[in-house]
Amino acid sequence: MRKKSQTILITLLCIACFGAGISIPVILNKKTAGNSKEQEKFDTIYSILNSDWYYSNKIKNLDSKLMEQAIDGMTTLDQDAHTNYFDLEQAKAFSSSLEGSNVGLGISFYLNENKNFVVSNVYINSTADKKGLKPQDEIISLDDLKCSENDSDTIIKYIKAHEGQNVKTKYLRDGKEYTTNLIPGTFDSTVVCNVYDDYGEIILTSFSENSGKDFSKAMSRLQEAGIKKLVLDLRNNGGGYLNAALEISSSLIPEKSVVFKEKDKDGKFTKQMTKDEFNQVKMDKIVVLQNENTASAAEVLIGALKDNLGDTVTTVGTTSYGKGTEQVTVPFSDGTSFKYTVARWYTPKGTSINKKGFKPDIEVKLGEVKTTSYYKVKKKDVIKKDSVDDNAQALQVYLKYLGYDVDRTDTYFSNTSSQALASFQQDHGLEATGDCDKKTWDLLMEKVLLKMNETPSDDTQRQKAIEEAQK
Repeated sequence: MRKKSQTILITLLCIACFGAGISIPVILNKKTAGNSKEQEKFDTIYSILNSDWYYSNKIKNLDSKLMEQAIDGMTTLDQDAHTNYFDLEQAKAFSSSLEGSNVGLGISFYLNENKNFVVSNVYINSTADKKGLKPQDEIISLDDLKCSENDSDTIIKYIKAHEGQNVKTKYLRDGKEYTTNLIPGTFDSTVVCNVYDDYGEIILTSFSENSGKDFSKAMSRLQEAGIKKLVLDLRNNGGGYLNAALEISSSLIPEKSVVFKEKDKDGKFTKQMTKDEFNQVKMDKIVVLQNENTASAAEVLIGALKDNLGDTVTTVGTTSYGKGTEQVTVPFSDGTSFKYTVARWYTPKGTSINKKGFKPDIEVKLGEVKTTSYYKVKKKDVIKKDSVDDNAQALQVYLKYLGYDVDRTDTYFSNTSSQALASFQQDHGLEATGDCDKKTWDLLMEKVLLKMNETPSDDTQRQKAIEEAQK
């Protein structure tokens, strides 16, 4: 099955995906199983497959594969989708996702009509942040490498290859050219802070090891600017370390407050409190953006804010994911790992949102273009007119978004929509075939992403959150 991509992925540098509510990894004492009938059955089957099975001498490393498959079977129980065994590749990917660290300038960007790189976000404590780069700055060149003459992959490779070195960077701001030296390095890609005239915005993409201190710095920045209203964007934040949720909550709610409660398998409750080393920055109003991908530690933060700050907090968007359980990880010497559920968490007032999520105070759905997904397009792929194709829906939605006349937005690519595509191709110097190959698709995506970035009002959820914050 092909995996769908989201059109919202406009960040071309340093994107990380984060998983469930995770506590610090633990090492368990090895336990010896008793000689039960089940154990005897397992040993018998394992022995037969290794020695008497017809295919036993045809499979390389059979004993390891049998054990891996047995472990995988034990950790895929219907009751708990968040207890998992990770093979070596999966364990590396999961561990990497929780680190939150990347090498680069510390920005996300998009391409404008001049093929230059426009900054969309600047991450706290990155080299770009320290040098004062801001959203909408237009990067022209890095040393002798002109952005307009190179693709994104080339630029990113150049940046990573010059880690720790000065990169002479030219950029435009309000039509005026500036030059600065940026040193690519490691940064945490989880916290973005924007200061506006009468409100601040913090975009929190996940809960990594360093998110707490970066969030604290962001709040101090808002405090120094005299900001008393905050838009906190937790959309598509799948969680991460619960300790980071404790630290971040400590910057927003009063000291000695309960952030969440844990309930173990024996029914025992444990209160998790704010951290004393993080100072609370009081806000008159906090508007939280959430969606169906806001999960786990992000939901812990929502619960802590709602229960401790009451009417000060308003949530905007759609119902959150609903992951109300906590996991720990057990690393093994061969690089594999095991993640399992140890507790269910509750809000300070005792509410569990597991499999339910938080309903927003103000429900706002995004437009079709923001929620339409698609499958990765390969060189050989062509969407032909008068045909059914998995990506035809996205193709027609995007054409409609760019102002071309389509007559439908399902998986059937109609003749009318094909004529619309031909017009798009003609407008942008491509052969007007009316069929969509990879070259046409890539250009279409480029134009869609450009319009999304240059039309912030299309993000109806964010616009509503700003309106609420400014009341």
